[in-house]
Amino acid sequence: MRSSALRRAACSGLACATLAPAAWAQAPGEPSVPRESIAPRVAVAREGSRHRVSGARTTATLDEADLGLDVVAGGTRWSFPGATTPDLLVKSQGQEVALRLADAGRKVVGPCRTGFRTGVKVDLSEWRRPGATRTEPPLDLTLHLTLGLESHEEELVFDVVAEEKGTQVRQLDWPPALDASAVDYTVLPAVRGQLLPRDWPQDFDPIRPPRAEGAPPDTSEVQSHVIESWSMSFWGFKKGASAMMVLVETPDDAAYRFRHPAGGPTVIGPRWRASLGRLGYPRTARMCFFDEGDYVTLAKRYRRHAMETGLFVSLREKIARTPLVRSLVGTPLTRLSILRNLKEDSQRYDRKDPSKNYSLTTFDERAGELRALKARGIGKLHVCLTGWPFLGYDRQHPDELPPAEAAGGAPGMKRLADACRELSFLLTLHDQYRDYYVDAPSYDPQLAIHEEDEVQPPQAFPGTRFGTFKKGRIPFMTHWDGGTQTFLSPRYMLGHLRQNYEWLLAHGIRPDGAYLDVFGYVPPDEDWNEEHPATRSDNLRERAACYTWVRERLGLVGTEAACDWTIPYAHISSPLRPGRAVPVPLFNLVYHDAILTPYNPTDLHGFLNGGLPQVSLADLEGNLDRIRQLAALHERVALLEMTSHAFLDPRFRKERTTFADGTTVTVDWDADTVTVTP
Repeated sequence: MRSSALRRAACSGLACATLAPAAWAQAPGEPSVPRESIAPRVAVAREGSRHRVSGARTTATLDEADLGLDVVAGGTRWSFPGATTPDLLVKSQGQEVALRLADAGRKVVGPCRTGFRTGVKVDLSEWRRPGATRTEPPLDLTLHLTLGLESHEEELVFDVVAEEKGTQVRQLDWPPALDASAVDYTVLPAVRGQLLPRDWPQDFDPIRPPRAEGAPPDTSEVQSHVIESWSMSFWGFKKGASAMMVLVETPDDAAYRFRHPAGGPTVIGPRWRASLGRLGYPRTARMCFFDEGDYVTLAKRYRRHAMETGLFVSLREKIARTPLVRSLVGTPLTRLSILRNLKEDSQRYDRKDPSKNYSLTTFDERAGELRALKARGIGKLHVCLTGWPFLGYDRQHPDELPPAEAAGGAPGMKRLADACRELSFLLTLHDQYRDYYVDAPSYDPQLAIHEEDEVQPPQAFPGTRFGTFKKGRIPFMTHWDGGTQTFLSPRYMLGHLRQNYEWLLAHGIRPDGAYLDVFGYVPPDEDWNEEHPATRSDNLRERAACYTWVRERLGLVGTEAACDWTIPYAHISSPLRPGRAVPVPLFNLVYHDAILTPYNPTDLHGFLNGGLPQVSLADLEGNLDRIRQLAALHERVALLEMTSHAFLDPRFRKERTTFADGTTVTVDWDADTVTVTP
């Protein structure tokens, strides 16, 4: 999705000019004085196996022997040692082979100039299988790696391009990971943002929380577009006064090698994953260096990237396109359940007390509750309705209709929708089109995503977290209420969504929007089915098409766990818990004025982040003062950039955010207080 546009902009290693520009014939009347380049002056020099790229303030030195990298930017040194273990995984003659990039039998290194970027290009080829005989030919693969300084900020840009013939790249780790033994902390966009001090005493993983005893092993991969690990495609480091970041410009098939043992240090570096079995297209990462900076500096650099690439779409722009979005501002959100009806083969099914597996509140009962709230002075409310489908919450997706008969069916749901409109309450429907339940009437295994083969362990998230199994090439899991499920191929998601909502509209049920579950939370799937293949980028495009349809036909677009690829489409996100290291509002520093995020009003993070109040119906009146305070703050700052965040004490117990109009919010966690100024 993002990568398609970026591919065109990326500097392909094959396209780099390695020689000085040719002398062209001068046309009559043209000036004879050569034009001076406007590009920054960058020199490239070689000293033995080391290739130095020098700008005015940044010098990057690549060691041809091990492909390690040393960067001095503004007087601060950042070292990226060459790999000592395999950093390249390829597939040749049906077998996967682990290699080191630096073990290539042939290396050609030379200057690389594009006119706006100057550096070096490394051509690597002629790897041999471990234990190969002298007569066995080398692997049929060539890699082109480029690195160069770009712009007056002298950012260091890396490209990876593969010529894949008989051998395909399955995974590639380059550029190398930073030696973080001397950094103060690592900046991670895990959850909504965390700082991980170098000597953090616990073993830390950004997406694998501590597991209960007896739980299945979590084999989830730290990759782009998993909200718990990467809400944005960058990470960074603070060392003394300086800071640096790695910004991944082609994230759709990106992952991250990560390790933080108890006591540190943190190891993190880019990992390029195959797209349907091959590298396939150029991959790009960018390093940005700051003489003085911290996590706020890095977030603001990423905000600039988001704006320049179209990822950032402000709430003001969204309101201009869909005026109904303005009514979300300052409006408390509540989720109302109609039917929960767990299947017996669900991991969540309560066998000790089966009565807990079924609950029902009719549409008319919910309408009555909302009328009572209005009578008691609740003027504004956004209702997200869950469990409205035929068999209830998380059952038989994508075949959700007609609405739950036991709750009143389509006539009852229409009465509830009409009541919301009469009360001036917003109504959106909780819904989703990725989980594919085997008891759905339209279920056909041919329409499920297929993995590459029957042999490898299942790859589809979140089965990799909760337990998973395969039947042939199809991955399955049983964690959610509906029991056994697989995952719908992305090419069929929009068709089901369109059919369901056109049916609702035809029956007079007119919600104000839809909250599309899991889309922002889970990474994009690959589908290897020969009849409907889909790359991860294809998957994101299909999800975006669903968001767009909802916006154009209904109005409000909600997403579970917004991450940056969802920002152009979604208006409101689900809340997220804070991280397990030191939480910082990285996501809000980038996207606060582009997406609405709700919080429980008892959570001071809601005030700190200028968030929207979300409470259950039962807690609505009990927390009315806090709800009104948070709603008033949201009215004030929702459309404003969060310009800064700072800790006010060394224990991270007092912190302050600042918004573009000068509003500051100060939180004291020990005193459980919040102060809004002015």
